[in-house]
Amino acid sequence: MVSEFKMTTTSLLVLALILPLRSLASVASKTETLPFWECSSDVPVPTRVMLKCERLFNGICLLKKGQTYALEAEFTPGVSTSDKLQSYVAWKRWVEMPIPGQTYDACPSFVKCPLTHGVKSTFKYPLEVQNFWMRRRYPMVWRLTDEVTHRDVFCFIIRTQII
Repeated sequence: MVSEFKMTTTSLLVLALILPLRSLASVASKTETLPFWECSSDVPVPTRVMLKCERLFNGICLLKKGQTYALEAEFTPGVSTSDKLQSYVAWKRWVEMPIPGQTYDACPSFVKCPLTHGVKSTFKYPLEVQNFWMRRRYPMVWRLTDEVTHRDVFCFIIRTQII
């Protein structure tokens, strides 16, 4: 009777360890509303940031190598802009390092330009996760900047992990 109880307890422990790993691998990617942080107090942030993650785990968006994920940021610009906006995405550790293989010209592919002060807009970007990226956690900083005035339209930081 005691050996049956130990077997059952051991089985439960093994299942408790394996099931979270299986669910991580089997969950289909879906669009998640992400927690995000401001880059600095003087730069506007979007009202909402969404990214199609493999899974959202403790506020970290899990992304697979070799895949493209749809990022979407809803925002209301505080100023009107030119029709030359730059999308800038970088890894943020000690310094910002631009992420290779991304497209920087935001107009007209990712947002309708020019932006009008006070009019709600949506920025849509296909984030390409390259196969050579290391498997690790990356805080990503995303900036939309007017190339003519050099003013940031918005800037935010999200947490990602390459799997």
